[in-house]
Amino acid sequence: MGRFDAFVDRLKPLLIRAFWFALAVIFLIESWIWDHVRDWLRQLERALGLERIEPWLAGVVEKLSPPMTLALFAVPMLGVLPFKVAALALLAKGHVFLGVLFIFLVKSLTLGVEAFLFDICRDKLLQMPWFARLYSIVLDARAWASLLVKPLKLRALESVARLRAAATAFVRTNGGDVLRRVAQLRDMMRQKPRA
Repeated sequence: MGRFDAFVDRLKPLLIRAFWFALAVIFLIESWIWDHVRDWLRQLERALGLERIEPWLAGVVEKLSPPMTLALFAVPMLGVLPFKVAALALLAKGHVFLGVLFIFLVKSLTLGVEAFLFDICRDKLLQMPWFARLYSIVLDARAWASLLVKPLKLRALESVARLRAAATAFVRTNGGDVLRRVAQLRDMMRQKPRA
């Protein structure tokens, strides 16, 4: 039993680091979706000519109390609940890819709408002390997650740059030969008699 306990003792810090790293990555993915889907929704708003919605909604929020603003902010989360149940039903029926895709789309849309609403509701929500503390914690967590993931992100970017350089060098030296072989293969496939 001593060897097993020693193994577990060595493994425990690695698992703890892996847990915190995975949590940081998930948090950053959520933040990325929050930032980008909000921007996409703004572009969609402009494309559909709905720019007047934001000032109108800001006027509505201005008249609300902070708790009512929080209720308005929570509406999209409750509104997508039936869609999440539908996605779980897809998963339960064995449609894993479709279910996961549906969950991702619903999650992305919800985060985008929440980000859009948060831009409008932020000042009113921050009037509630508990919300201001929570917001500060989220900002600190985002900074922590970025610092934790930054070394791996830099290594990944360096690896991609090296791979791109190697692929470019390969294409420059062997590109003509590869293209000729692809053309020959395509010609051979076209010449096959069809049954």
